Amino acid sequence: MDRKYLLSLVLLTLPLASPVWAQIAQQSVSYPTRSTTENLAAKRYVAAGDRAYVVGTQDGNFPGMGFHIKGHMNGVWSHPLKLLDSYEFLLNNTPFPAAEQFTSGPGFVRFDLPAISGLKIARTEFAPDGLPVVLIGLEIKNTGAQSSNSTLTFQPTSEILPAYPWSDTTPTSDQLDRKDNVSIDPLIDGLAFSEPGKPWYALVAGRAEKHGPQDTVLFEGPSNTGNLGKKAFGQLDWQLIIAPGSTVTIWLAVAGTHVNKYEGYVDLFLGLANPDDLLKNKISKRLEVLAQSDARIPDPTVQAAFNWAKLNLADMRRKVLDAEIRDTNQGKAYPQPLALFRFLSGFGAGYPDYPWYFGTDGSYTVFPLVAVGQWDAAKDHLRTIRKVSRAVNGETGKVLHEIVTDGSIYFGTNAQPGDVNETGEFATAVATIWRWSGDNSFRDENYDFIKDGLNYITTSLDTNKDSWPEGAGMVEAAGLGAEKLDVAVYTIRALRDLAEMAESKGDVATLNWARGKADALTDKFESDWWDSTRSLYADSLALDHVVQTDPTATVVTTLPINKLQQLYWINATPMETNIAKADHASTAFSTLEGPIFTGDTGFFQQGQDLPLIKGSRQASALNTSVMAVAEANYGRMTESLRYVTFIASELDTEQPGALPELFDSPDYTYFQAFNTRAMVMQAWSSYGVEWPVIYHFLGIRPHIPNRELTVIP
Repeated sequence: MDRKYLLSLVLLTLPLASPVWAQIAQQSVSYPTRSTTENLAAKRYVAAGDRAYVVGTQDGNFPGMGFHIKGHMNGVWSHPLKLLDSYEFLLNNTPFPAAEQFTSGPGFVRFDLPAISGLKIARTEFAPDGLPVVLIGLEIKNTGAQSSNSTLTFQPTSEILPAYPWSDTTPTSDQLDRKDNVSIDPLIDGLAFSEPGKPWYALVAGRAEKHGPQDTVLFEGPSNTGNLGKKAFGQLDWQLIIAPGSTVTIWLAVAGTHVNKYEGYVDLFLGLANPDDLLKNKISKRLEVLAQSDARIPDPTVQAAFNWAKLNLADMRRKVLDAEIRDTNQGKAYPQPLALFRFLSGFGAGYPDYPWYFGTDGSYTVFPLVAVGQWDAAKDHLRTIRKVSRAVNGETGKVLHEIVTDGSIYFGTNAQPGDVNETGEFATAVATIWRWSGDNSFRDENYDFIKDGLNYITTSLDTNKDSWPEGAGMVEAAGLGAEKLDVAVYTIRALRDLAEMAESKGDVATLNWARGKADALTDKFESDWWDSTRSLYADSLALDHVVQTDPTATVVTTLPINKLQQLYWINATPMETNIAKADHASTAFSTLEGPIFTGDTGFFQQGQDLPLIKGSRQASALNTSVMAVAEANYGRMTESLRYVTFIASELDTEQPGALPELFDSPDYTYFQAFNTRAMVMQAWSSYGVEWPVIYHFLGIRPHIPNRELTVIP
């Protein structure tokens, strides 16, 4: 094995038996599963691969959900397309009952249904990595004493939509959407759904995978096609005769393409060729993910979250073909593409509404990815962000905020005032991967981009020449001044990271510039940002004039630079980056740990201090992660564990084994309407578990370029 990949940090490797289909049926202990029987109709789930996924509710249904394309983020997706809005099974023309138990496994989900006329039915769903296919398996067991004779029907309903535009953009999703076509396709003995005038297809077919010698499975073919509004439907039927005690398995495949129908045929055939082997391989690969960076943790809640966060990160993988890059000007335009990328690879931010690529989500998520050995995902994502940012923003090196899977750029161009923090965070993400992997080639391929970006934000975005970049940061809210706290500290950290990489390359000029700039900003940080009247750092600085780098920022004319305090969560970032002085950090923690900022479930988006500030007291996984890391940076391990546990405790709140985006809190309630709810699974939610456990509690501090491994437990 190459030395630079030696540190996957397998602290303790557990032997895991090879899974088989029968073990899934028995819910074998050979691999972890997490199940629930409660409130299934109100809980969402996702079963994901890197090319496709399915989102629905844990009772087995597909109500409309999501807000980007409002009510349409559910169903089967193979990005950049939505393929199916829903599907339904019927037995003798009667719909299956709702599932009574839902189970998440490593790479698959399972629904257990109540018995129907002596038949015990289980449904398994997964998406094989590398294929734009979702596979749905039915196990039908005759538990009665007599043979069972019945008709099984599968009814898919299409909704072929691109991931962009959305419901509130110009144009809207509905304005571009056309009525789906449906036809019976003899080549696949199934159904072909398509969008008029586009090479966009959803192909659906099935097969009987196995049955006993006394059983009969007769496929009666596709039929009953039609339209319902812009959607289309059809059905596949099987006649089943199942002997007493015998089990029949039927597999269905949904394959998608936005490039070429024949590519879709190939993927469908590959998916249906041997679904059992694909499932075994999927589970096996997920168990390999689970085995990396394995740690024994005394707290079972944190242990479970640590393990399942690794699986969540693998489920966020996203690969797309033929992305047409266009600048939508924050949803106000839909121009011709300015570039074509044949392949994009990285990871999405969250399901169901953020399954595409983000600069800032990627940077936070690099920390847990690196800590658990998923380096390829981290590297691929940063490459995608860099290459597309170059195509759109040119020589500035500014990092784009949001890249939809069809190539649409929603925000983060040179013409827009943010998000400035992402350019600094990108540099830190690259440096983190470099330290842990020792991959100098990865450092080098990103080096010029990082230099350009940091030069841009510290010169072109510093129009008042106080050395702090202007523009939006992580907080997307009105009332902030032009200079944001998180932008400031992420810039200092990024300059330090660039200096370290420059030194390793022997680039003395860049080393001196970056180190000198970082030192100068550090020297003035406390005086410029510490607000002794609130015993906190100001969360923004307001200037006495409007600046084009952030034209909507609040202006205060009292002084040339004015400290503002609105109690946003970014108050913790000086400690997250280890930039705050120890005495100021200790003072700030006293407030941040208290009820103004921290509730019963986590760290708020915005603190509340009535009557002056009515904060948005939504407890978020990211905010709580930042606090977990911040506390640990200053040796406050008990306090850090408190925030780690907040996140870990949310593991099964909606989908078993999934870390969500937001937590139940005074200003956010779980199980609200599906089209207003936060993400059921969010990539950066793992930041506050994986990174503190590995880097702080276990104290694993590799610096492979220097041939160093420091352990400070």
